[in-house]
Amino acid sequence: MLSSFNNRKRKIISSATPRLDENYDLRGLNLITPDQVMPKGESPYTINSRMFARDDEDTRVAIRTRKGMINHSTPVGSTQGAVNTGTVTGDASFTPASWIAIPFTASSSGLLTQVDLWVKRLDGAAGPVIVEIHADNSGAPGDLLAQSSVNLSQVTLSYQWLPAYLIDAPAVVNATSYWIVVHTQTEGLGTYHLGSTSASGGLQSANSGGTWSSGPLARFRTYVSTNAILKGFTRRDPQNLQKRTLIAYGTDIYAIPDNPATPTSISSDIHASSTRVRFEQIDDKTIWADGQNPARWWDGTTVSIIGGMTGTPTHVIAHKNRLFWIKKEEPTRVDFSGLYSFESYRGVDFFYVPNPKSPDHLTGWCVFQDNLVLFTGSTKYILSGNDISSFTMKQAVGTKGAISQEVIAVDRNYIYFMSDDKQLYRFNGVSDELLSDKMQPEFNAIQNLNDVRVAIHDNQVRVYYSRTPSVEINRMALFDLVFGQWFLDTEKPVKGAMSFKIGTNTELVEFSSRAGWAFLGNHGLSDLGKAIDFKYWTPYKAYTSGAAKDRIKRFRPILRASDSRYSMLVGRDIDFQNKPDMREYLVAGEGATWGSGVTWGANSSNPTVWGSTKLIDRASPMSGRGKHTQYRFEKKGVDTPIELYGYIAAYKSGRPR
Repeated sequence: MLSSFNNRKRKIISSATPRLDENYDLRGLNLITPDQVMPKGESPYTINSRMFARDDEDTRVAIRTRKGMINHSTPVGSTQGAVNTGTVTGDASFTPASWIAIPFTASSSGLLTQVDLWVKRLDGAAGPVIVEIHADNSGAPGDLLAQSSVNLSQVTLSYQWLPAYLIDAPAVVNATSYWIVVHTQTEGLGTYHLGSTSASGGLQSANSGGTWSSGPLARFRTYVSTNAILKGFTRRDPQNLQKRTLIAYGTDIYAIPDNPATPTSISSDIHASSTRVRFEQIDDKTIWADGQNPARWWDGTTVSIIGGMTGTPTHVIAHKNRLFWIKKEEPTRVDFSGLYSFESYRGVDFFYVPNPKSPDHLTGWCVFQDNLVLFTGSTKYILSGNDISSFTMKQAVGTKGAISQEVIAVDRNYIYFMSDDKQLYRFNGVSDELLSDKMQPEFNAIQNLNDVRVAIHDNQVRVYYSRTPSVEINRMALFDLVFGQWFLDTEKPVKGAMSFKIGTNTELVEFSSRAGWAFLGNHGLSDLGKAIDFKYWTPYKAYTSGAAKDRIKRFRPILRASDSRYSMLVGRDIDFQNKPDMREYLVAGEGATWGSGVTWGANSSNPTVWGSTKLIDRASPMSGRGKHTQYRFEKKGVDTPIELYGYIAAYKSGRPR
């Protein structure tokens, strides 16, 4: 017998070859389904994203950064505050790493909605100018209060005043110190200058705000707006086409023309203690009720109290050429006017829903399929007919109620509404359908149901709300009716929205939750200059067995190349640890594009390669082994869109253990 004692131990070599995971089906948000059984393409976490192409200018990618907002109106009460407009004596330079801090003391209390800078760029400089507002911390910039930017396209080689609009509209207090901090975005190139009026008085940092030293004092202008509560909004669309957007802000009703969109007060009769103002339009008059005062209407010239009524209306709606009212004194009773006689109310022209003593009060209503659908807190009723002799009311088969008028939105086919269980439903005239099951953990954390508003635009249902523990209304959940997918927008201080035509375009008009301010949604790639924080995470997946550790040999994100040069973060997390290895990944096609102004072979040390790619699939390193793998794609920036087609992963699996 031969002994093998002295023979070398035979090395076990794995025979497995890398396999491919190729995925182009990336979809929306699903917060309830475990990763292991997640419907194909859905994500356990994605914010500020959208799927597929919705407009002519959109590229046909799987997932992209959502669009932002641009200004529509000036904020209510915007007036110039603290300024430094002295003579320029020098240049205060800034870059992505070299920051400038300008101190100022608020000259009045209110909401800081705009900062102007005296700024220029040097030849070759590129990238947005980032403008931040900080609280004071012992004579240096402290907590960040707001962030915005000045776009590169606005900055020239000569000094000029340029605005940065602050969508977060932080509250400032008279005689209190604050800081304006200015730098360029991380990917910025070259040098920008602020005009300085003194060699000292400000601060500068050479390490991106890590430490501060004495620096020049630059020119600036600030603008402070009225601090009040937005209580409602509507669109006035009269026969003479003098269209206006109306907002109830504080104790005033403001009319905003389309151009120039400057708010003008038309009434100062909103009660200070009212929290909501509801609007309607009939007979070329715009009507409003604040729940504390008699109802009023505006004919485009004069505001007057509507005659013939008693009580204090909380709701108003036009139906069958009559006005219908709910009043604070009897929240289960509906009064209605005469036919085409809106100031005539007979003693018999009313009915109760469902009866006078019901504890289930009316909360809202809408016209649907030529009927009036009346919501209470726990159910709904359908009123058909034309007058008191023909009215017929029955309880709907779908028995979910609505929490308020503000959560009811209607299109041709459905009524969309939020019920007291914090879930979104749609009603087809017969039955209710739950839409928000995939968003239940998010909606369960809604801070205040009284703040929720629902709107419809471009086949998308939008829900605006605040999330515990924050009281700020700065989140928006979107349900795409075409694809049946949910998306979530964050850090977006918007209270609600409407969809209507401005000129020839149907626009999404969104209203600030901070100021009396209207925006145009779905425009640009920032929120009035504020960075958009894009994140898309795939579900954790086990490639072979949950007992085997996988190694990613090669990972290729597949992206549409950007027209400018910036990076995103691409990484991997394993085994639900939430400790991802994130790495910079360049989102730019190399080389020059036709008509870009770049010369072939610009110089011998930096030659230009003719033609740049529009598709990027460079490999990104992935380290470590794990039983479950999640891929993450992230980018926070101004004008830095991510357009993701999908990804390809080459993986090898170990032995089950």
